[in-house]
Amino acid sequence: MLRSNNPYVVIAQQEWALNLGSNARNIALELSKTRPVLYVNPSLDLKTLLKEIKSANGRRRLKSALGIGRNTVMAGNNLWVHTPATIGLSINWLKSKHLFDYISKLNAIFFFSSLTKAIRSLGWKEKNYIVFNDSQMFTGKYLKKYLDPKLSIYYIRDNLVQHPYFKKHGARVEPQTINNADVIFANSAYLADYAKHYNAKSYDIGQGCELEMYDATKQYPAPHDIAAIPHPRIGYAGFLTAERLDINLLESLAQKQPLWQWVLIGPEEIMFKQSRLHQMKNIHFLGAKKGSELPAYIQHIDVCINPQLINELTVGNYPRKIDEYLAMGKPAVATDTPAMQMFLPHVKLAVGTSQYVSVIGEALMPQPIAEKEAAIAFAKSHTWQACIEKIYNKKTFLDV
Repeated sequence: MLRSNNPYVVIAQQEWALNLGSNARNIALELSKTRPVLYVNPSLDLKTLLKEIKSANGRRRLKSALGIGRNTVMAGNNLWVHTPATIGLSINWLKSKHLFDYISKLNAIFFFSSLTKAIRSLGWKEKNYIVFNDSQMFTGKYLKKYLDPKLSIYYIRDNLVQHPYFKKHGARVEPQTINNADVIFANSAYLADYAKHYNAKSYDIGQGCELEMYDATKQYPAPHDIAAIPHPRIGYAGFLTAERLDINLLESLAQKQPLWQWVLIGPEEIMFKQSRLHQMKNIHFLGAKKGSELPAYIQHIDVCINPQLINELTVGNYPRKIDEYLAMGKPAVATDTPAMQMFLPHVKLAVGTSQYVSVIGEALMPQPIAEKEAAIAFAKSHTWQACIEKIYNKKTFLDV
């Protein structure tokens, strides 16, 4: 039975050393509470190497890729991190499907060769471990051929095949990887439904969040840069990217409601930096903040928003910021996408300027205590432990 202490191999998209909040990292930490876990960093690719070779981090990664030093290190109780001793060729630009597949297979051979050595060094029995693949679609296509685990899980947490980096070959390769896996888990119903087209054993396990520091009962002093902004404050906290957020909508809203103050918190990419939003008097860019500072900012916003574009990247996207807003007891308004349906009735949904104005106006009204408490409890239920429990509650999964 797979609820026992079968070791897990978590093949990740992000380096452990970056220490960023990511699904794979959080899932690895949660799994390691009850069983051994090997977290596998992505391979260093040639393009990244050439870009970072002069930096300390680039030289460190090169040493690991060349097998200099220890490639598998202990990172915590029951938890190890492996850096593959290989340098992958950067091939997403290739037009030829056959050439792409040939080199992709070579990349996978070297990746899994290094990983196999790491697994053996830990003394794990062959075919006794479970692989949790965090959307490494190109490598994952060859997982069973070169690793042969007891069970292979493919995890989808974003519609990556619509991202420019993955789009050229991902739309063709990911369905094959999904089909080859034993079971698919996704963080939204939309993405689980997408995977079901290629693998019937596809399930939504929800999204975990780290909400311990978001305490609606605590009174936070207003940070100086937001204290000077008049009410009502309508705010967004997160990465400001035109790939996912609707700049035109924000401009229209600021023009339509000049007395409302629009507070944007987070780092900006180039499209936001060059937008007309910076010339509008009732839009306030407060810049990037430390994660520990966000609860105070959110508490001093009247209505929190998530003004997403509606596109192939966002329709299945699970925005963790919504849970952060709700955990702080704030009314939230978001663009109506399929993935947002799960937040009803705790979030108000809208499309377009007129709906946003109307719904934000409603959200500015006094919030009933019972509704606020229900929203907080709803957000707090989205834990990584709950995600893991959903995995093990799938009878189909346990019977594999």
